[in-house]
Amino acid sequence: MFKIGDKVSHPAFGVGNVKNIEEKKVLGKKEKYYILKLMVNEMTLMVPVNKAEEIGLRYIIDPKTVPEVLNVLSGKMDDEMDGNYKQRIKSQTEMVDSGDILKVAQVVKNYIHRDSREKLSSTEKGLYERANKILEGEISVVCNIEKNKAKYLINEAVCKKNIKAERKIHHIK
Repeated sequence: MFKIGDKVSHPAFGVGNVKNIEEKKVLGKKEKYYILKLMVNEMTLMVPVNKAEEIGLRYIIDPKTVPEVLNVLSGKMDDEMDGNYKQRIKSQTEMVDSGDILKVAQVVKNYIHRDSREKLSSTEKGLYERANKILEGEISVVCNIEKNKAKYLINEAVCKKNIKAERKIHHIK
């Protein structure tokens, strides 16, 4: 599926490069693994080739998808964010774990809006930070910009300045 040099996104760790594909013996069983060099802390991660799709490993988004991501960020908070704490955590975690960048953007937006109304719990804050890192990392790689600029675009979009953020993306390219 992936080849050496491909930029991919892992649902839990964000963007990385496929540095190698190796056969390794783990727990007495030989398997092929993607060796990923992740942007976060320059960690190395091994993903079994035969589990990559199940895990949610995917190619990074196309630059044409970035305006769609910014549109998600400029929308309103999900109604369920006012509901039961346990259900809220469960649904937001599932959205981040899906690996779908639009769902990750929705989680970022949800928690930014929620935090403006009431303080986030430590669990919610951790989930927000994880989603935000994934989003910032992917936008910065896709648009070939520094993470600070990606963070700025995200904040602009969340603050309902989506048109301005889209214009900046077109200037950057």
